[in-house]
Amino acid sequence: IIHQLHSSSYQTEVFDEEDETNRVTLSCSYETSSEDIDLYWYRQYPNSEPQYILWKGARSRDGESDIPDPHFESSTTRTSTELIIKAATLKDSALYYCALWKDPVIQSF
Repeated sequence: IIHQLHSSSYQTEVFDEEDETNRVTLSCSYETSSEDIDLYWYRQYPNSEPQYILWKGARSRDGESDIPDPHFESSTTRTSTELIIKAATLKDSALYYCALWKDPVIQSF
């Protein structure tokens, strides 16, 4: 499993495909002054387009989420998010991306 963010990549090994307790955690750090944040995770298999995995709110949006596949979990802090892959197997070998969305700032004049 390879996790990539801002041209940095980290590799996490999946140990035993037969061991259903394999949990893989990918971490992603971020900096923003916004309080309205959604953090997204995607995965991409070779020669395929990125696939949506989940989103989870952070800061003022803590507690909001969309995690359609129970194979995945996520946690967030004020400066990072984690993707947890439960019972990881070789099928989970892919490139993983995290993305941050924040509410646009609207200024009145």
